[in-house]
Amino acid sequence: MNAIGIRQVASKINLGRSTIYRMMAAGKFPKPFQIMSNRNAWIESDIDKWLSEKAGKPFSGVSE
Repeated sequence: MNAIGIRQVASKINLGRSTIYRMMAAGKFPKPFQIMSNRNAWIESDIDKWLSEKAGKPFSGVSE
């Protein structure tokens, strides 16, 4: 299991940070968890699953 930060998430899905935060606020994107008081991260497989759903492809559960 990998935890990735907002820069990696933005790069992986090819969207800007503000777009990601807007989608999260609308309930359309996975929310991060708090690693430390000022540090959030996402589970990479959650992002991969979201991408698979958007692409209409089955999620294999394995990160590339």
